[in-house]
Amino acid sequence: MDPAGRARLYHLLQTAAHRLKIRADRDSQAVAGLTAAQAAAMFVIQLEAGGTTQRRVAAQLKLQESAVTTMVGRLMEAGFVHRAPSQTDGRAWTVTLTDAGEAALAAFRIHLDAMNAQLSAALGGEDEVARFAAGLKAIIELPDPE
Repeated sequence: MDPAGRARLYHLLQTAAHRLKIRADRDSQAVAGLTAAQAAAMFVIQLEAGGTTQRRVAAQLKLQESAVTTMVGRLMEAGFVHRAPSQTDGRAWTVTLTDAGEAALAAFRIHLDAMNAQLSAALGGEDEVARFAAGLKAIIELPDPE
């Protein structure tokens, strides 16, 4: 058995990811009124001055466009984003953050920074964090089996 199998690496990654997601959703709901997935979409929207398309959000987050459409609908209901027809593509919608969305994202950022500090402490330092991040990026880039 290879080292990853002996360490039950897949199981550990799945368990850690699940625990972090549950915690992030619970805490971000309490401090900002949104889920971690919604915050991720809002971060993508915030990066583009003047907003971005739902298609671009889906591509950045590696989600189906239909999932982003549903998410944007919920964010609109919460008053965090505004959606309008794109001025450059008649088939697309441009999504921008509202002032309430900017405030919620700022509150989430404080929570995210604290969580990242805890992760850094758990991993043991800057070199370990860099190695762990590089390993995770390599896992993300693994080719899909055919």
